[in-house]
Amino acid sequence: MNKYHFATLGLVTGLALPACSSEKMATTSVVKPTAVEPALPPPAPIAEAPPPPPPDPQAILADWLRARLPPGGRVVAEDGKVTLVHKVSAGDTADSIAKAYLDLTDVYRARDLAALIAKAAPALTAGAEVPIPKLLSAPYRSPEQDRLGWPPERALRGVFVTGGFAAMYWPETIDKLATHGLNAIVVDGKDYGGALEYKSHAKVAIETGAGARAPISDFSRAIRFAHERGVHVIVRVPCFHDPWAAAKATRLALKNPDGTPSDSGWLNPSNPEAQNYILEIVTELVALGADELQLDYVRFPVQDMGNAVMPPADGHRSQAMRAFVARVHEVTQAANVPLSLDTFGITATGAISDVEKLGQNLSVLGSATEAVSPMIYPSHYAKGFHGWDEPGDHPEIIGIGTRGAVERLKAANLESTVVRPWLQASEYKTTKYGPQYVRDEIRSAEANGAVGWLLWNPSNTYWAVWDALPKVDADKLAGR
Repeated sequence: MNKYHFATLGLVTGLALPACSSEKMATTSVVKPTAVEPALPPPAPIAEAPPPPPPDPQAILADWLRARLPPGGRVVAEDGKVTLVHKVSAGDTADSIAKAYLDLTDVYRARDLAALIAKAAPALTAGAEVPIPKLLSAPYRSPEQDRLGWPPERALRGVFVTGGFAAMYWPETIDKLATHGLNAIVVDGKDYGGALEYKSHAKVAIETGAGARAPISDFSRAIRFAHERGVHVIVRVPCFHDPWAAAKATRLALKNPDGTPSDSGWLNPSNPEAQNYILEIVTELVALGADELQLDYVRFPVQDMGNAVMPPADGHRSQAMRAFVARVHEVTQAANVPLSLDTFGITATGAISDVEKLGQNLSVLGSATEAVSPMIYPSHYAKGFHGWDEPGDHPEIIGIGTRGAVERLKAANLESTVVRPWLQASEYKTTKYGPQYVRDEIRSAEANGAVGWLLWNPSNTYWAVWDALPKVDADKLAGR
């Protein structure tokens, strides 16, 4: 064995080898190398747990209904279907059952649900179970979750209704809007007389009883019904023209120089408590799910004011109004709800000196709101406007006012503030009112920079509007 073999043996065995002769080597046992264990195979991958099954909509609905069951109610969930039955007690009537279950159905009025119950069960025998018709197909969402934002083009087109009219004809009006391609309704949250259209917890409302006869029993539910048809709900709040509160909480009213309350029916727009009252109302309506808040009578009065004390009309009034609007805007912005202002028509076309008497200078107010709606009704312009004997017969006035508002905002670098004018939808001081008149107003508004428009009829009568606007194809309405 040569030196190479010794070296190799040492490398293989890992042992230090002593120098020796070949003869000694012949008698020395060779240490065998330790066998190398074969490598283990890699561990098998751990199987991932299967994803949980998707929630069962029917089970979710059943649980949601159980949490809201009136006494005597029972949820039946079988064969993939959820139904609701009521066990009749002595004294139950179709009306009482309807009122108890109304919020769990897609019927808007209790009397309509009562008629369906009476038809299904003419004799309400104690102990019998009566099925509740028109059950909701899914739980409704909270007002915050259900709120509709402005469409991408920011254009809302709709009509105004009073709270009393809404209480009686809400589903029919919403259906009319949707089938004629309109996407908004303006409804009073507070009317210009001071009454509230919903149950309010605002301090002054409780003190004066302003909401004691509120016609809309569930404002959030009314909004949900509008959303089912894709209609945005703009809630109007007349601010400082409030004969009710001015008479019953006289500390809030405009004052005469001697400190006595003015009999004008106006709250003092500079009074912090009067402002706080409006802020409370706005906060409540936002929480109830309004898609937009619209302030009306956000100004100082200019007629029949006697000696009422107000700020000077040299810019102070507009600054006072802007400070108030900015406070409201903080509330609406926090909820991502747009704020709009109704303004007199002269804010778009009149002399600034006249505008400042109101406190509605668009270049001042426009920075604290998302939209302005000048009330540029042709009938409200004086004889001789633009040389016309009967301005009410000229729907093109809408375009003149719209363009004026757009230009005044543009001059103040407020192009992002939308101009959404009010259009006339009544026969007042015009001999030409009808469907064509409405179409001409709309065309004039849109040709002059309007982003949407609103139609006003104080008696909630819109026959000319429905005749002016063609019905939308049923498949288009259904999204097919």
